[in-house]
Amino acid sequence: MALLAPDVTLWTDGGGKVRQARKPVSGADRVAAWMAGVARIPYEGVDPADMRAEVVEINGTAGVVFSGAGRVIATLTFDLGPDGLIREIYNVANPGKLRAVTRG
Repeated sequence: MALLAPDVTLWTDGGGKVRQARKPVSGADRVAAWMAGVARIPYEGVDPADMRAEVVEINGTAGVVFSGAGRVIATLTFDLGPDGLIREIYNVANPGKLRAVTRG
């Protein structure tokens, strides 16, 4: 919570192929609750305990790649405000877009 701007927005992209939020999630409390909720349940057949999270550079910015079961499951990238707080989070889980991540 200390890293999130009060008006942070989470944008998700499942491409209609995988489960994601249907609308942007706004506000630190709601974003934190959404993240905590998805961290407790299996996603695309992979239990969170079996996922690997790796901090990497994605499109020139800091990001996190989540993988498990031999594949990339999702990415997160962040936009920071001048105060260093996270203002926007982009969660991409669309399998078509993740192909580029698996190629390096």
